[in-house]
Amino acid sequence: MLSTIPESPSDSSSTSEPSFKRHKTRFSKSWDPRFTIKVHIIQAKLDVQAVDELYSLIDSTGSLCYNGPKLEHCGDASHADVIISNISMRKRLERHVDWKLAQQKVTVTPQWLRDSVHEGRPLPYADYTVLKGSHDSNDHHRPYCEDSKFDLPPNVSPHPSSLFYQPQTSKRAKSNYFSRFACARASPLVCPNQDLVTEIAVLSKSRELEGKHINALSYERAIAVLKAYPYAITLQNLEEDVQNLPYLGEKILFKIKEFLNKGTILESQTIRTSEKFQILSTFMTVHGVGPSTARHLFDTGLRTTEDMERYYNIPKGYPDYEEISDPGGKQESGPGGLPELTTRVALSLRKDFQAKISRAEAEEIHVIVMTELEMIRGGCVSIIVGGYRRGKPESNDLDIVISHPNLRSGEVKGLCASLVEQLHNHGLVTHIMRLSGFHAYDSTRDSHWNSLEKALTVFRLPSDGKNPPINRRLDLIFASSDAYWTAVVGWTGSKTFERDLRLWAKTEKGMKFDSSGLTRRRDSKPFFPKSEREVFDILGLNWIDPTLRNADL
Repeated sequence: MLSTIPESPSDSSSTSEPSFKRHKTRFSKSWDPRFTIKVHIIQAKLDVQAVDELYSLIDSTGSLCYNGPKLEHCGDASHADVIISNISMRKRLERHVDWKLAQQKVTVTPQWLRDSVHEGRPLPYADYTVLKGSHDSNDHHRPYCEDSKFDLPPNVSPHPSSLFYQPQTSKRAKSNYFSRFACARASPLVCPNQDLVTEIAVLSKSRELEGKHINALSYERAIAVLKAYPYAITLQNLEEDVQNLPYLGEKILFKIKEFLNKGTILESQTIRTSEKFQILSTFMTVHGVGPSTARHLFDTGLRTTEDMERYYNIPKGYPDYEEISDPGGKQESGPGGLPELTTRVALSLRKDFQAKISRAEAEEIHVIVMTELEMIRGGCVSIIVGGYRRGKPESNDLDIVISHPNLRSGEVKGLCASLVEQLHNHGLVTHIMRLSGFHAYDSTRDSHWNSLEKALTVFRLPSDGKNPPINRRLDLIFASSDAYWTAVVGWTGSKTFERDLRLWAKTEKGMKFDSSGLTRRRDSKPFFPKSEREVFDILGLNWIDPTLRNADL
């Protein structure tokens, strides 16, 4: 049975919660406060507000005015006493918890938690059963029967599949907008000064296209600071407050003042209408084409994507979705002997790659991939990261971090390659850009690549019968259990947030951080965080929710 990691509130889809008919019958005595009840929440079909409410209710049982037992978040359903779910169909429930396990647990609707906490005692779970007939309401092993003795399971260290609900971003992080590090600032997806940020982003992109990396970086840092500033900028607070923010030099402040006075930045408008800027931007929409290649193509005389197709000798009418090969008939082999995603193939698939991936589609791909993986090795855990996890409604590509308890011992070494091969054999992966595997641990290495296996692929979403198959960029990151949470943090982003996270680790803590590990620089001592929160704790940072790590445009 597929075991997936419960996703953060920012990853859940918004669905209105149905009402349930409830009986007035209730227990005659309150919950015994000596007991701790472990509750697992399946967040699918719950919106962010509902998830936040449920966890707040659980937290409220620790208050002095509450007479019942303390409730505790439990990220692993197998260790929980109660499972709360809004899913009413068995097939959908089985995507999140093993059916046999669901039958052994109390699986109830969210309303059970609301009503029970309100009453200060457990209401009969039979009145709130998610799937009628899934278990016997008089089962002797149910934890909330009136005369039951509730025995806590032994304390065990949570497996990487355990993802406890992360607390809301601290007020300190939200008010820390003067910090020089983006990883210490809370940056929402859309900020109060989003229009200004969009204008400055044009300047940054222009410098990037021109190869002026230092200038582009200066603008990116300014954007990250403005994304975290919690107030709308005015001429008044520009002089009193904003000008004291880090990375806002005289040039940037002049641009901000121009925007406040005119509603736009003249240079940004000029750049937008520049033919060269538009052409280079178009060239860079082709996967694998960076600023340097784009400038080379422009200097060669190319001006349109049609020019690029002729330059790369792509036959007219390509691609043929039945058999995607390198244009011109030559099948170039990539890692593992699979077809390689060359610039020519990427150019042919540019329309697919340019189409945004909705959250629903991302979740569909995730389910397909993990279902295929289950055929190879059961017990894997996974989470969608990247822009999806930061709350973006649409993404350019999809990143999935995957782990298994035996990855650390090497028993399933090569699982990434096996999955990619199977996806290819089943017509789901058409090309591969990169495939890297585990290495033996070496404390003298400059990076931690020993703990990750990665496959950067082209995933072909099957046709829905109305539209042709569509190709998506899919990155699969397999992490050892020790590196799972650093991989989750490292691949969640955003770019500037991650860059400053590495810088903070180095300059402030004398440590080295990347998505594949966390070590102390002076003696290479490794650290193995058991949760995402612990990554922040080890680095001495206030917790910042993934939805507030959007330090870039």
